[in-house]
Amino acid sequence: MTRAVIRSWPADLARGRRAVSNSSLPPAVQAFGALASTYDEAFAPWLSVAAQRRAVRRVLLATFPEGSHLLELGGGTGQDALFLAAQGRKVFLTDGSPEMVSLVESKVRSAGLSHVISGERLSLEELESFATRRQTRGDSLFDGCFSNFSSLNCVENLTAVGRGLSALLPEGARALLVVFGPCCPGEIATLLLKRRFASAFRRLSRHPAPACVAGHTFTVSYPAPAVYARAFAPWLRLERIRGIGVLVPPSSAEPFISRFPRLLSVLEKGDRILSAPLALLGDHVLLDFVRTDSTAAGTGP
Repeated sequence: MTRAVIRSWPADLARGRRAVSNSSLPPAVQAFGALASTYDEAFAPWLSVAAQRRAVRRVLLATFPEGSHLLELGGGTGQDALFLAAQGRKVFLTDGSPEMVSLVESKVRSAGLSHVISGERLSLEELESFATRRQTRGDSLFDGCFSNFSSLNCVENLTAVGRGLSALLPEGARALLVVFGPCCPGEIATLLLKRRFASAFRRLSRHPAPACVAGHTFTVSYPAPAVYARAFAPWLRLERIRGIGVLVPPSSAEPFISRFPRLLSVLEKGDRILSAPLALLGDHVLLDFVRTDSTAAGTGP
């Protein structure tokens, strides 16, 4: 396991704030940054989201042993970073939104976890330059990487992400990336019932779908796992996939579905059985990548 160097938040945050203005950020980053102050309050009561997050966390704990120094991509309000830190992991959280990163800094300080959680404002589009900066400083590689709840679905150049990620991980390290599934029957049924016909089949399109959050418009793509595998080759190899939310409904079923906690409990147990055989039908899909021994790290198209 590599030796972790935990740098303080203030220097990282100051650098991030000087480097960007909100208008220069990717549209999806701007959208979710606008929700930073209310995000947890809005989504915390949703039991379907909590069930899917628990499924991801079980895999994270089983994959990364205590003491691991992990890179988080698209960390949002820091819920997973705080959880992992409480379980003995060290996390370097990145998110493109200055508002999100500032919120996480406050949470970390309040929780007294500054010694195990650090971070930087960083969008996925900037991952290669981030890797270059760390190499120039002589920073150690991370023991692993994770990303929860679909940040990668808002990125156009997946190859650049894979290339940057390869320069941040040693051979054999794992990257657990949770993305939207390419076909979610639960979402189709829910949106049809809501008479949102234009959106019901958006995941089946080969083209990015429009989205609007907090008054900001952006696009979301729904690639199949094979698309990620091709984009990240030869630096990362897709080892396995598992569905997250195969039976547990998607967030589009909220807040209605949270009125039935017993039903959700049964569906959550079913997901443990069906997550592998029906992975491609999940609301989300967890992609389990392994850093290869390819000498092509840091190079490519």
